[in-house]
This record gives sequence, C-alpha cells and structure tokens, in this order.
Amino acid sequence: MQFAFIMNPLSMVKPWKDTTYYIMKACQERGHQVCYLDQQWLWLNHDQLYAKVQWLRVNQDDAEPFTILSEQTIALSQTDAVWLRTDPPFDRRYFYTTILLDYLPKKTRVLNRPDGVRNWNEKLAALKFPAYTPRTIVTNDIEKIKEFAAEQEKITVKPLDGFGGKGIVFYTSGDDDSVLHQATHQGSHWIIAQEYLVAASQGDKRILMLNGEPMGAILRLHAEGVELNNLDQGGSAHAATINDQEMEVCKALKPGLIEEGVFFVGLDIIGDKLIEVNVTSPTGLQELCRFNQQDYHHQMIEALEH
Repeated sequence: MQFAFIMNPLSMVKPWKDTTYYIMKACQERGHQVCYLDQQWLWLNHDQLYAKVQWLRVNQDDAEPFTILSEQTIALSQTDAVWLRTDPPFDRRYFYTTILLDYLPKKTRVLNRPDGVRNWNEKLAALKFPAYTPRTIVTNDIEKIKEFAAEQEKITVKPLDGFGGKGIVFYTSGDDDSVLHQATHQGSHWIIAQEYLVAASQGDKRILMLNGEPMGAILRLHAEGVELNNLDQGGSAHAATINDQEMEVCKALKPGLIEEGVFFVGLDIIGDKLIEVNVTSPTGLQELCRFNQQDYHHQMIEALEH
C-alpha cells in the first residue's frame, strides 16, 4: 500500500516523540511505501487532485529520521490513504486543504476525513456532549466574559484556534480585564471561556481513540511553577488507565466519530470533564505504546490494511 502524509516540514519532526513519525515508521515496517507532502504542494486540475510528493525511507535515527528517495508529481488518488497530520491552528489554508481533499475518490481514504475535521472544531466539539463538559460560553463580548467570571469566580480563556496550550489565560473575577481584551483581540475574535477546574492541578488525561474505540490513556502533568499540563508547555507524560466515567464519555462520542470518519482522535479530560476533542493531529502515541508495551501504531495500519 501507499500512504501519503500531509504534515509539517520534515525538518520540524522530533522522532523521539512525534506521533506522525511513529505512524510512518509502522507503515514502512509493515512493507508499505510512504511519501510526504506539504499543504501548499496540493493542486487541482479540473476535478483531479495532484501533489508534489517526496518518497521516503523512515530511519531509526534521531539525527536523520528521514531519507528522501525521490520526488515526483502524482495524482493523489493513486495512493491508498492520505493522512492529514498538519498541526493546528485550523486556519484558512487548513480549511481549503480539506476542501481540496474532498475531490479524492472514495477508494483513497483520508484520515481524518476532511468534512469530519471541518465539523469537529477541537475546542467546540466537546459541546456536542454538554453533559460531560464544564460550564462554557463562547463569545467575543468582554462584558459577557466578565459576567461569566463573576458567576464562576475563576475561568479559563482559550482561543478557538489555539493548540498546545498557546494563548490560554486564567481570569479571576475582579482582575484587570486587559487580558480579556488581548485574548479577544479587542472584542473582534471569539474565545471559549470555561469554569476553572481545580482538578487540573492533578493533570489531565489524553485518551487516544481508534475508529471509535479507546486504545488507552496517558496522564499529562505540568512542570513545576507552570499551570498548564500540555507537553508543549513543559508538561510530562505518565502512565494512566481509563476509568468508568471516561469510558462512558468514549462510548458517547463513538457514533459521531465513526459517522464523520474521524478515525484517530485524542480526547482531553480533566477530572470527569471533557475539555477538547483533538482531530487534526492528536499526539501521545509513542508515550502510550511505551507505557502499555503495545504496538498501537501497527494496530492502526493493520486496521487500514483490512
């Protein structure tokens, strides 16, 4: 089989922790061909999607994780599956990338399916399941945010297109509201504001799901002196299990994920509350494989082989 990966530049990949690298590695170990392309290398000729691609050898070498074997322009429909693994934010270029990928025939599977990526905003998708989420408002109105903060005392404010903990601020009722003006770009950008969860001090869980079924979980703990648990903010990953409440959340999401073609997803849970549904390029796969001593990356490719 041939697998194409739309992802960040190869020079940015950190092979000792990168999930996309690990998936590519499993493809090669199972005898498949792997190629890389950037979003901007896509182009449409009438109704046929083409791309410049680089065929790769995936190396077990942190200093040189990839060797470029050849470069060519192909009809992307000749590949068996296209992995959409570019990191967020889900900006205009990302949006148009998903529209271009809609032109691929059904025989070429896109992971995750473009309309599913468009429909499941990583911050807002959790609100499809309000019984499992913290109290939340989405607005660009400073006064509404301040009223909400007065009700909750302390809130977490996040940009709708943020990722990796970037742009997250905490606001307590009565604080100087300059931070809210900055977060909303002077009232021109929507933000998501949620009740502050004290349980965040104990870390948050990343549950990785494959085709609607949970594979396992890791616990992310913040670094000393840092409030955010994100690994990109200095947090560390630890082994974890999935409890009954979290399994209930997974079961609630399963039908929608399958219907929308969201094959690989990462749920973020704090305490017993669903915070985010990561559909663009969920991470944590290497850590999960290591903690549970399971080759989940091979299981993912095996599922596609069948």
